[in-house]
Formats: sequence, C-alpha cells, structure tokens
Amino acid sequence: MNDSQKGGARLMKSEHKRRELAPLLAIFGILVGLALASLLTPEREFSPNENRYLQLKPSLTWTTLMDGTFTQKAEDYVADQIALRDRWMEASSLVQRAALRLEINDTWLGRDGRYFAKVTPDTFDTAQYEKNLAQVKDFFDANPDKGCRMMMVPTPAYMLRDDLPANAPLFDAEGCFDTLLNTMGGQVIDLRTALLPDAANMYYRTDHHWTTQGALTAYQAWCAATGHAPQDWQLETASTTFRGTLYSKVLLPDSPYDTVAIASDAAVRSMDCDGEVSDSLYSLAALEEKDHYKIFMGGNYAKVIIDTGANTGKSLLVVKDSFANSFLPFLVRDYDTITVLDLRFYREGVQPLADQADDVLVLYELTNFASDKNLYKLNKT
Repeated sequence: MNDSQKGGARLMKSEHKRRELAPLLAIFGILVGLALASLLTPEREFSPNENRYLQLKPSLTWTTLMDGTFTQKAEDYVADQIALRDRWMEASSLVQRAALRLEINDTWLGRDGRYFAKVTPDTFDTAQYEKNLAQVKDFFDANPDKGCRMMMVPTPAYMLRDDLPANAPLFDAEGCFDTLLNTMGGQVIDLRTALLPDAANMYYRTDHHWTTQGALTAYQAWCAATGHAPQDWQLETASTTFRGTLYSKVLLPDSPYDTVAIASDAAVRSMDCDGEVSDSLYSLAALEEKDHYKIFMGGNYAKVIIDTGANTGKSLLVVKDSFANSFLPFLVRDYDTITVLDLRFYREGVQPLADQADDVLVLYELTNFASDKNLYKLNKT
C-alpha cells in the first residue's frame, strides 16, 4: 500500500470514528445543556400541571447524609427541577400511550379520554374501611336523636365500568356497599341508583371528583331520603377549561377539558373557613389557578361554619371529604347553620358540635373513606 492509499485509509478510519462518536457527543451536549439550563432556571416550588409541591434544594448535614434522606431528596430535587420538566413528562406520557399502555402513573386510560384513579384489590384497604365504618356506627349510636345519615359516593370506576380498559382489576366495590348497608342499615342514603342512569355526566373526565350535576343528583336523593322538599337550583357554567387531578398524573397534552358549574343562586350570609370569612360559598379566584375544583369553598379546611340566613330554626353538622364541597351549596335553604369538619385537619372533639346540631351527615367517596385514618376522632373524648 503506497503513502496515498495509507493516507486515505487513515482518513476513512478517522471519519468512521467521528460518526461513531457523533451520537454520544450529541447526547453529552444535550445533558450538559439541560444541566446548565437547570442551574440557571429559578427553583420552582409548585407545579401547577402536577398539582403538587416540588422538592427544593436539600440541606446537607451530617444527620441527613448518614440516614440517607439527603441522597433521596437530592435525587428528587434533580428530577423535579430539571429544565423543561413539563415537556419531558408530556413526551413520556405520549410514548407510553403509543406503546399501548393501559395506565400512566396509577391512572387508567379509559374510553373517550376519560381517566380513572387506579384502585385494585391489592391497594384497597378493606380492614381500614371496616374499621372506619365501625367508628361511624359508634358515633351514630351515641347520637340517636340527631337524624344521622351517611352518604357514600361510589367511584367512577365502579359506575362507569364499561369505560375502563379491558380486564382492569377492580376492588370489590359491590361488597363494600353490602358491608355498608349491613352495618349502617337505614341510616345510609344509597346513591348508586340515583347516579347510574346518567353516570357519564356525574363525574369529571380528568378529575376524581363528581361534577356539580352529580352533587345535585345526590342532593335530590338526600331530599327523598330525609323528607326535605327539593329546591329548584339553577346551574351556571363557571369554567370550560378545567383539567383536574387525574390529568395532573397523566399529563397528555391532548387531554379533554371539563366544565365546572356552580349553583349561582346559593346565597349565604357568611362562610367562616378556619377564621377566613367570606360572603360566598364560591371562590372565583380559583379560576385563575389550575385547580378549578377549589372554586367550591376555596378548598379544604379543618372547620367551616356557614351562616345561611335561611331562618329554618335548624342546624346541620357535616363530616366530610372534598366531595362534599360541591354538595353543600344545595343545603343552604334547609338549615340556618351548617358546620363542616374535615377530620384530616380537625384536631378537637366532634361530640360537642354534634350536641349543638339538629342533624348529622357523614359524606365521603368510597376510596377516600377507606384510606382515611382519622375517623377515630368521631369518638375521641
């Protein structure tokens, strides 16, 4: 081989190496660029898309280093604060759906763009559910003259089973309702029959809550069970651009939008939410944020006192989860005072408030009820 041929061979070999290194250099460049961009981008404390707080820069101490919390928080910090995080997550979700994944981040991808919280026989806590039912029964038994009622909201997955992915493993919701009825008897207002005929409109597609129409339908069932005359309510659209908690887990960019409605004629004198007083049950400022469901009462509080001005001479105590937030406006013409407790945050005794009330209502969604470890507070002395 002459010098010219040797030179050509060296050039070809060098070119081959450059081609082999090009993808690696490109990846390295992207990683360096992301690292620099992440360093230069201000920390984000909250992700509106994911509806959660992000990990901020952890403090390095001897204790956090030795017990491993610094390492874990540092990993979470890098993941949470990476530049263009929202775009990366959207891309990841699109890839998973293209690969025919039936779920993303513990959320089932249902028919027609509807999402469902994934709760299976392995994750549903039957023992806690039965323990909580026993707590409610003991509380009701201790208050036999208070018109105690319980409303358990069925899950969207139970009511809309045909919209779930094929063979999605469901926990035994039917058995849960059987246990509920056997335990509480006639004190239960069974919502399944009322919600079933129009179940698709009873729940949001991108959020785990029921819609205002679902809450209104439940109110009508409550009236039928308690003997109250159903009031005529006018629903008014407050938002057509709501993407809820389940969207925050899936983050598919082509997710549908939900409509949020309010009972605009549900007027009150005042609403005291842990000391914050307003003259409306609705927080319109929530429409400027991502979570439009917070329009109902402004979110969750330990204790809410609603002065309705209805002049009925009656009062109501409600122990609840967030599903009650959109239901409560329909009760303001039936009671002068409605006291609302969220046991996740409330720390005081419940019985003194029950003593002051004419009626008691416990309202939870089924899976929320089964996972709540605060029902013991009903009977706390």
